[in-house]
Amino acid sequence: MKRGRHCAATVWLLLSLLLLSAPLALAAPRPIEGTTHTVRPGDTLGELAARYGTSVEAIAAANELLNPDLISVGELLLIPGSAIEFPTTLPEPITALRVSSLLPIQGQTWTIAVEASRPLTLTGTFDDHALHWVAEETDTGGEWHYWALAGVHALAKPGPHSLALEALDGHNKQWTSSADILVQAGDFDTGHIYLSAATSSLLDPQLLRRERERLGAIWAVSASEPLWQGHFAIPVRPMWPVTSRFGQRRSYNDGPVSSSHAGVDYGAKQGALVLAPAAGQVVLAEQLTVRGNAVILDHGAGVHSGYWHLWQIFVEEGDEVAQGDPLGRVGSTGLSTGDHLHWELRVGDVAVDPLQWTREVMPQIENGE
Repeated sequence: MKRGRHCAATVWLLLSLLLLSAPLALAAPRPIEGTTHTVRPGDTLGELAARYGTSVEAIAAANELLNPDLISVGELLLIPGSAIEFPTTLPEPITALRVSSLLPIQGQTWTIAVEASRPLTLTGTFDDHALHWVAEETDTGGEWHYWALAGVHALAKPGPHSLALEALDGHNKQWTSSADILVQAGDFDTGHIYLSAATSSLLDPQLLRRERERLGAIWAVSASEPLWQGHFAIPVRPMWPVTSRFGQRRSYNDGPVSSSHAGVDYGAKQGALVLAPAAGQVVLAEQLTVRGNAVILDHGAGVHSGYWHLWQIFVEEGDEVAQGDPLGRVGSTGLSTGDHLHWELRVGDVAVDPLQWTREVMPQIENGE
């Protein structure tokens, strides 16, 4: 089956017994919309432009090169708008391995994709968080396409983070590989939250731990196949203002910054409808201590979304919902200082920016032709 993808940066990793031991140089934070290439001996912009199907002028402009003839071995270049893979040899039956970016930003979702000539069992981790693999047989038959989503924690330290992969085929032949994925710093502000004595009591470490463990068990279980298609939608109508961005660093009652905001807050009034942003199944619909009246949807492929502090809940555990179905109404229950909707998205157990999913279709890599 072929799916439409928003094609972002595409690179090859070597899936073999060799480890990728040479880390890439960390580029200054900037929007990445193309392929990254580390300059090797003998590389020229003309040769790279021909390889990736672009132009010398486009590469020079993307990298702010004053002299296109002066590039250095080890320099990391952005090849804009390219979806062509590096020409290299992969161990049979692996025919392709791509990631959507080697430079993901804190709080963002990125994609890993593998193609093979026969079925594989794939496992792997990013930053020790397990990857959820989805298998698809291509239209041509005899080829298999696999993909997994990875989330970058909003507080992940900028710099190298480990991606580890393992593949096992029906002949019990096994390959392992690891690579450094270079996380870039995001742009986050700091929010100062002031809580009453009664509300502050909900920050009791034991209460927080029990609720975190309860939700952790939910994040760990997901439908094997994706239930969504296309972009996610904003879950409140009309377009209420964002009052707290994802990843905002948090200080409570003038204390030190101790956490980051795991979702997006909308300043909607009590009673405003909360709508499913994408198809999924309800896996929690009840009152929680800290998050108040809450709903969690499983969207499959390791992806969940959460809706906290509701006034009313309309759904029950086990319900299947489509994009736009009502889940409840906005309120101010649990650890809340006023009416609002907190919308959260998880890839595995990692909270990621939900608004990225409204701009980009996941997964981000197309099947090979």
